[in-house]
Amino acid sequence: MSIHEAELKDALTISNLMGQLGYPCSEAEAIQKIENYNKPSYKLITAKNDGVIVGFIALHVYHQLHLPGPVGRITSFCVDEKVRGTGVGSALLKAAEDFFSDEGCFKIEVTSNLRRMQTHQYYLHQGYKETSKHFVKVIERH
Repeated sequence: MSIHEAELKDALTISNLMGQLGYPCSEAEAIQKIENYNKPSYKLITAKNDGVIVGFIALHVYHQLHLPGPVGRITSFCVDEKVRGTGVGSALLKAAEDFFSDEGCFKIEVTSNLRRMQTHQYYLHQGYKETSKHFVKVIERH
């Protein structure tokens, strides 16, 4: 397995993985997302087996007024359902943690949908702690 930054040619596979997460995404939308994650303080990392993308992790470094330093946020994370449990996720998470450390982040945060109970256990097993509730309000577009 190898770890790489996402490239535009990866868009179709990333859009398919987004669908596995329950967030349908066209190839054109994935291209836009890859371009957005090439901006400063963002990174999109892929894992490949034999040249085929089998997972990705999307990262963002930002500041909160009340905290003493930058925060690393995992904004999206998916391992192809065919290879889950084979170490792909752990390799991607390690790459993310290394990136955040290099960026001077003092903590990492991630949210996970309430229905993803196995994912919650995965994060707890990786040393993450549940520390807060996440509230969302969808803004209607006019």
